[in-house]
Amino acid sequence: MSIKKYLRDYAEADIEFARHLQQNWQHVLCVPAFDEKDALPRFLASVLSEQGLLIILLINSPQSAENTAAADRTRLSATTLKQQYPLLKIISEHCNLLQFNSRGSHLLVVERYALPDKEGVGLARKIACDLACKLIHEKKVLSPWIHNTDADVILPDNYFKISQQLETDIAAALFAFKHEANPDAGLQHGLQLYEFSLYYYVEALLWAGSPYAFHTVGSTLLIHHNAYALSRGFPKRSAGEDFYLLNKLAKIGKIHSLKEPYITLSGRSSARVPFGTGPAITKINAIQQPELNYLYYHPQCFLHLKEWLGLMPTLWETGDLQKTLDSGLLLDCLTELGVEAAIAHALQHSKSQASFVKHMHNWFDAFRTLKLIHCLRNRKLRSINKNSLQALQNEFVFIESAAQALSD
Repeated sequence: MSIKKYLRDYAEADIEFARHLQQNWQHVLCVPAFDEKDALPRFLASVLSEQGLLIILLINSPQSAENTAAADRTRLSATTLKQQYPLLKIISEHCNLLQFNSRGSHLLVVERYALPDKEGVGLARKIACDLACKLIHEKKVLSPWIHNTDADVILPDNYFKISQQLETDIAAALFAFKHEANPDAGLQHGLQLYEFSLYYYVEALLWAGSPYAFHTVGSTLLIHHNAYALSRGFPKRSAGEDFYLLNKLAKIGKIHSLKEPYITLSGRSSARVPFGTGPAITKINAIQQPELNYLYYHPQCFLHLKEWLGLMPTLWETGDLQKTLDSGLLLDCLTELGVEAAIAHALQHSKSQASFVKHMHNWFDAFRTLKLIHCLRNRKLRSINKNSLQALQNEFVFIESAAQALSD
């Protein structure tokens, strides 16, 4: 799909704001913000000295938050910003261009309240990124990269230099991240358990040979605008929008995980979204003896995953998984996922083994990888706590790799 077609047929109507913007910028940064009145000043301070930057700040709230204190704080944050920074242009009642600093950087404040609950932050990100894509397409933003983050992070000093070093075949890059310590000891312990789970899962996927072995944290995401248009933008979801977009982007081009610099993520507990760091910390804090009762996928799940991924190329010759794989747990779970139809479809549309394997990886994507892990867990391989997990680290090297990656 061309960018022109995406912008014409799939982008949000807010891209029309672009025709009122006549300046030129080097970079564009998209930031959704709901109930971030206290976090915004610190976030903006982390990029205050940047030159030639346009920040698209999508101040938003879900419909279910109407007439709540959170919605009032959200509206107040927009009012405060419009009072703090000089007004350059009123584009609409809910869109204002502000002078961010004296170095040619600007703040575009777009207000969208009472968003449908089911679309939530996904729609907020899509509005901002669609507008960014339009501005890049019209060469009003010179860099081809759409920067995405959240209002409760702290960006590193060289954040905007990274995109200049990326190869052209990369669809998206992911910044390294670390969580800010939580001052509450109990919540901090929950944060550490949760953060280890993030690294454990990605390191296990990497060990198994999955092409989807990367973190899916929206505040660390850098997307090439061509790939963004080809993937039809952020899905309109109240959570998980980053996971599903990256799942599509990985089928278009490379996903590059950066080793540095680090983005500092918030370590606070929160209930503003259905899942993610904030809700996870709150949930873990409610568990009695979390060290014993907060559970991780059994490492043998990834042993089965590794076996399945290693078998994919051989199916080009046999075409029959049952001839290649003995009956058992893995076969049962793959059958439940519909693997036989996927193999038949890939064989029918492939002229080489490489093409067949690509078809299979496009079918067995990040979503089906997770479904396989869940099937293995639900049928036999029950999740285990961290103590039990660490007892197996000599048998499964990715357990120690996760701990090492986290400490780095």
